[in-house]
Amino acid sequence: MTQPKQPLPQPQPAPAWPDALLVLTAVFWGVNFSVVKFALAELSPLSFNGLRFVVAASTMLVLAYATGHRFTFRRRHVLYLIGLGLLGNTAYQLLFIFGINLTTADNASLILATVPAWVALMGTLAGVEKVEARGWLGVLLSLGGIILIILGSNRSAHFEFGGATLPGDALMLLATLCWSTYTLLTRPMMRHYSSASVTSFSTLMGTIPLFLISLPSIMQTDWPQVSGTALAALVFSGIFGIALAYFFWNFGVSRLGSARTSLYSNLTPPIALLTAWLWLGETLTPQQWFGALLALAGVVLARRFTRPAR
Repeated sequence: MTQPKQPLPQPQPAPAWPDALLVLTAVFWGVNFSVVKFALAELSPLSFNGLRFVVAASTMLVLAYATGHRFTFRRRHVLYLIGLGLLGNTAYQLLFIFGINLTTADNASLILATVPAWVALMGTLAGVEKVEARGWLGVLLSLGGIILIILGSNRSAHFEFGGATLPGDALMLLATLCWSTYTLLTRPMMRHYSSASVTSFSTLMGTIPLFLISLPSIMQTDWPQVSGTALAALVFSGIFGIALAYFFWNFGVSRLGSARTSLYSNLTPPIALLTAWLWLGETLTPQQWFGALLALAGVVLARRFTRPAR
């Protein structure tokens, strides 16, 4: 008597919580824009950035050790991880700070919004990412949505690339390339070590030179005159905008790949827009609401048709 055939096991859907953590990262970064506005009203950009990275690195080390992660890296990987820290923290942050000071906010927002396109392009050329035609369409839609958000501003936003803003535009482009490359290069290390270990160690390595560069500005700050609100904003930005956001970002890279993870950065402008509307009382135009929906639709489309290459 023949045995009845057993049904073939059905493939299990991929867990949704890496995506949920990346959405939460976009929320942290979106809220962080308004938080940073409060802090920079009383602190210089260098002192603020140097100290918030000290807070971030300290938080990461505590969380990593508390959850059982250890920094037992192979000798040949240590220099690679130090390079990641210098690229994704020191270089990116300095280029961003000086770049945004020399260009317009609209130019900076648009240049940063090209991160998913750069990650997808570099990953495709390197053979580590697979982006279908509809995935590229999603990348373009999300970029178009961000352009609508910027142009829909009541302050008559416009782009002024070149001329007086050229040095700042160039620095912002270099910052964007640094972050895109960092996002791609972290994934190989997370085949050997946990994302928490890689993120904590590389952030610590990037924080040390960033703090030393910021030290003169920190020492010149009149700290007794700095309000508790500004200090709270600094701590919030370090813990949520850097420490937890970087943990979740690199966890997404380890599970979803670099290209799909980078897409979630384009949720930050719509979330920042919503935060400014709810918290700062800024008025949003219909064009901005449509841009936010378009950016969201683009991210969803590109997320579906982008995957790591096998």
